[in-house]
Amino acid sequence: MIRILLVRHGETEWNKTHRLQGHSDIPLAESGVLQARTTGAFVRAQNPGQAHVSSLVRTQQTFAEFDLELTPRIWDELREQNLGEWEGAFAAQIRDAEPENFGGWRAGSYTPGAGESHAALQTRMTGTFSEIVRATAEIAPTASADLSFEVRTAVVVSHGAALRVLFEGLGLLDRRQFIPLTPAAVTVIDIPLTSGSVSSSLPNSGLDEDHDDDAEARAIRELTDAQIADHARLRLINLSPELLNPATDTTAI
Repeated sequence: MIRILLVRHGETEWNKTHRLQGHSDIPLAESGVLQARTTGAFVRAQNPGQAHVSSLVRTQQTFAEFDLELTPRIWDELREQNLGEWEGAFAAQIRDAEPENFGGWRAGSYTPGAGESHAALQTRMTGTFSEIVRATAEIAPTASADLSFEVRTAVVVSHGAALRVLFEGLGLLDRRQFIPLTPAAVTVIDIPLTSGSVSSSLPNSGLDEDHDDDAEARAIRELTDAQIADHARLRLINLSPELLNPATDTTAI
């Protein structure tokens, strides 16, 4: 089985003030660094064998806080949606000045001037996701914190809108009815390589005892984009740093 850990980057100063970032290369705020460190504990427990980040610095800084002995592949294709003329604007100002356009953009039907369409973003994100899934053929399965068998695991750090559009493109949710991802939140997608069920009670979860890693790797390389989307299963969504490590008030009560 393949597992992809999809992480939104940690918070930036622009996130704090609700400015539209898009391709603008904004670094993490100190709060974003702390969020990424918290998320890193969850990511490390999954023992990923591969890492992928976007070409924007906020994803690379987020990954660095995971403290993994992996060199990530950097992808332009994992960048946030290009917001064109809206980049750097405050979301509230755009909403008030162009309410119909802002609503259409949130729904995926409007593209800001000189920006990237919903359809183009979805095409590049789903295509890149499929490439990343097939790349797991090059790594060995590793132990999982929550499964009784080893899986091929990769971690991906990308962006809020880009990831929501990816989930929609894989048929996992309706982006228009989904709230924004929390900074540094993790979403877990599993891709079983069998059409049968995976059991929590059977030995080896009901999978073939005579497992052949080489044969599995060959099968992964041959997966089509359509097969990957068909087999993708949403195991966990939007697990935030606040849930992983709730803030505690040390003031005496």
